[in-house]
Amino acid sequence: MFETFNKQINRLQPSILRPEDEAELAPGSYVPILSDIILPSFAMAISMFVLRKLFDRFIVVPFGAYFDIKETVLKQHYIRQPVLESEYIKNKSPKDEVIFMLCKKTGMTERQVQVWFRKRRKDSQASDLKRLSDAGWSFIFYSLLSWYGLYVLWDKPWLTNSMDCWIGWPAQAVTNDVYWYYLVELGFYMSYLYMIFTDHKRKDFMEFLVHHSVTVALMILSWSINCVRIGTLVLVIHDQVDYLLALAKIAVYIKMQKMADIVFALFLPMWIITRLMVYPYVVLYSIYIDLPAYANDSRPYLQMHDRSTIGQVLKSLLVVLQILHVMWTIIILKSAATKFTKGKLQDTRSDTEEEDENEANSETIDNKSNYKISNGISVIGKNGNVMEPNGNSYSNGRT
Repeated sequence: MFETFNKQINRLQPSILRPEDEAELAPGSYVPILSDIILPSFAMAISMFVLRKLFDRFIVVPFGAYFDIKETVLKQHYIRQPVLESEYIKNKSPKDEVIFMLCKKTGMTERQVQVWFRKRRKDSQASDLKRLSDAGWSFIFYSLLSWYGLYVLWDKPWLTNSMDCWIGWPAQAVTNDVYWYYLVELGFYMSYLYMIFTDHKRKDFMEFLVHHSVTVALMILSWSINCVRIGTLVLVIHDQVDYLLALAKIAVYIKMQKMADIVFALFLPMWIITRLMVYPYVVLYSIYIDLPAYANDSRPYLQMHDRSTIGQVLKSLLVVLQILHVMWTIIILKSAATKFTKGKLQDTRSDTEEEDENEANSETIDNKSNYKISNGISVIGKNGNVMEPNGNSYSNGRT
């Protein structure tokens, strides 16, 4: 069965090796075969998922218990309102004009709608332990991958001279260490594509989804046409800084703010250097400038890019990554600005973390108020009891 499946996969791989290219390869040299990376990457992704579960159980839970990090979130009492629920799916924090429209549809006051959305957001928050798990897993793997990538590429000529990414293409042999580096990275990102749906949702959830999808697509497509060298450069550049952000988050969760500030101070310049300087200068420059400069009529350049759909897609996806880099840089700079204005480092990419302070203020206001809420919304009295619109009161908080 696997043999048949692999044959079907290999039919999707374009034929890029001409007879003269094959003659240039040393005996026993390996060139990428699509089936050698597809099924193994799924197996690797499943292994990563299992490792994540073991990591949560045997490392995160004891670690969280030591720092008294809660595993559960206090559930909020609110009535399910179909109209508001429908809007919440589209926008968790609606603007004033949307709230005004919702008031007309539901017969609720503006304050009642605001309270409902606040409670609904808090009810959807991930626990601190869940956030710690996400950050801890990212820290462990990005740390390992950053050093592993440098170890694999340390003696490779294209690490210091991007022109070597194209010299001899497509007759470029792939060594075992590069194969395993690609396989581990691909399995990691494939597993993360699933886990971003189960981990706590960030404000930039869509950007994360696009980033990981683009990364997986880039790796598979680059493998299919043996553009593995430039692919390894993309990976090793990205892996050199992400673990610092994860470590800063961990420090925030365990309430070591000074450590978080120090790590973030290291992270910020490294992010700017790798994402906004090294990546465009090395990767984008290489594929948009080096490659055309190297190509000539005797090389299969037209087949690779000018007339190749895969080549054009690869170039476009690399630009998409750069756009995401710019977007995330803006978010990160906002986090840095928050540190200077409020004196506290926050992860601005997290819905729940950014809203905690505002919603805490709302709680203070709510506790001082006695709401008379109609249309299916409970009344919270000054004594803390929950009252239904019909006048019944429940001290157990039942809605």
